[in-house]
Amino acid sequence: MSDALDTPRPPAIDAYMHVGSPRFGTAEQALAACDTWGVHAAVLVLGPRVPDIAALHRALTMRPERIRTVGIPYGDTAEQRLACVDACLDAGAIGIRLQGDEPLANPRVMARLGAAGLWAYATDPLHSPRHTALLLEWLARYPEARIGAPHFVDLDVRRLDTPLAEELMRHPRFHAILSRQGQKGSRELYPFCDLRPWVERVLAWCGPERTLWGSEYPVIYWRGEQIDQTRRWLLDLQVDLPEGAYAAITGGNAQRLFFDDPAPSATIRELPAWLQAYPQPGPVPLAPTSPVDLPMDVYQPLFDDYAQRNTPEAPLTFAEYCVQQLRERALALRPDKGDAAK
Repeated sequence: MSDALDTPRPPAIDAYMHVGSPRFGTAEQALAACDTWGVHAAVLVLGPRVPDIAALHRALTMRPERIRTVGIPYGDTAEQRLACVDACLDAGAIGIRLQGDEPLANPRVMARLGAAGLWAYATDPLHSPRHTALLLEWLARYPEARIGAPHFVDLDVRRLDTPLAEELMRHPRFHAILSRQGQKGSRELYPFCDLRPWVERVLAWCGPERTLWGSEYPVIYWRGEQIDQTRRWLLDLQVDLPEGAYAAITGGNAQRLFFDDPAPSATIRELPAWLQAYPQPGPVPLAPTSPVDLPMDVYQPLFDDYAQRNTPEAPLTFAEYCVQQLRERALALRPDKGDAAK
């Protein structure tokens, strides 16, 4: 590994942070997390079933030089999903996050993105040969469109052993985003060394110039990780990187792809009732191996307080924070608490 990786690096740019209240936090919380953890700029992405379009608009207009946004195709029908996408794009989104079968189920959305030369953030582009072929056809049809692939890490390298997988990964407008390392099937503790063969293949086929870093804030907290740890992961994994590659992956590539051009225009129009009053999302896991899920009315105030307390100077996992809260409550309930305080 090059010694240059230990020299001062350009600012960190996170290619995959979530936003969207209540499950993924507010725009203000995401921006505060960037400031607290030394993230110079970020792509804020709506999470599944949380179409908080106002948060996208707010974050972009608060920091147009440091924020880009990605929406989602939310809705029960194809018409509703297209309407949600249009509202996200009006609010300044540079693309749409597509999960599972969403690229297949939303051809009009894909056409809208392709014609405008925008980003498809496809979370599992190798889900099946049909998925991969569709994305390759989309790139061929729309020469300005681009694909970002969040969570592009896996234990099973055999998934890459197909001509379609190699063709997609070698495509000049496909970009691998390394995120969610702690939930991608590793059988080892951090730094998840059994994921190294996959990462090495990504670097061989995408090259350092088409590989990016994403923290997946705030989902990282549900599995006991921190933003700076996700950024440091490639170094801790001890992947052989050429000089300058680490700086490119953790900042330079995102700067070139997302921030060299001026921020898009952003307007927020009145949203239909079904898009304003979306149902509460499901519960949040306390920790990766915990059978305890926190309902949203419990999770949200805990997260609000945790987000303020958790800092690089005093890092605290979300599970540790919750135990602290329970301990304080338990001490307050003890019948001898008066004697214990003496």
